[in-house]
Amino acid sequence: MENEEQKEECKQEKARKKSPFVGFWHYGVILTYLSVVAAIVGICFSAAGHSGYAVICLLVSGLCDAFDGAVAKTRKNRTKEDKMFGEQIDSLSDLIAFGVSPAMIGYGLGMREWYFIPVFVLFVLCALIRLAYYNVTEEVRTSTEEGDRTSFEGLPVTNVAVALPIFWLIATMCVNVAGGLVTKLIMVFAYLLIAFLFVFRFRMPKAKTRGLLITIAIVAVILITLFCVKHFVLHL
Repeated sequence: MENEEQKEECKQEKARKKSPFVGFWHYGVILTYLSVVAAIVGICFSAAGHSGYAVICLLVSGLCDAFDGAVAKTRKNRTKEDKMFGEQIDSLSDLIAFGVSPAMIGYGLGMREWYFIPVFVLFVLCALIRLAYYNVTEEVRTSTEEGDRTSFEGLPVTNVAVALPIFWLIATMCVNVAGGLVTKLIMVFAYLLIAFLFVFRFRMPKAKTRGLLITIAIVAVILITLFCVKHFVLHL
């Protein structure tokens, strides 16, 4: 069995070297790439002042990230380089989708004064630190342990796709209060709180597929409820 796996790895390695393009090209990374695409589109929407569309793109990135690992694991006989590439590309995409893109949502919402820049910088920096720390600790863990991890240290950056849309909906309900000042204060609080949780050391259980589906359902209910209140009750 081991010899067959080695032969398959050699076969894949030869095929990769013959390719005219660098990288690993297979369906196992499609969801990761789609997450980046959604993030870039969201950044463009934010730059144009359409933060609502950017929030939708953030939710799409979150859905893609929730299941990209499960899709990647369906591929058999993955080489060591293949796995490492998947881990690296996932982490790099997360910085764009859950670091830069969420910060731009605040910009699209009207937080364009100079004093909001430190808030955005801190948020992205904490996301970067959290991702780098996870990469290091995961590499150390896998060198001594087998199997998937059962918990995380600090808030995983992908949870921004759950938290920020909720804060955004609440903030936009207050858009007519004090000339929009309350809306901006709510978003500042959201960015600072999430950034703090990125780097604060606490144990967070890792949800399995069933737990992810339950979480997605709960978040969907919350978002739909807030959306209905905003549009049909407050008429915003």
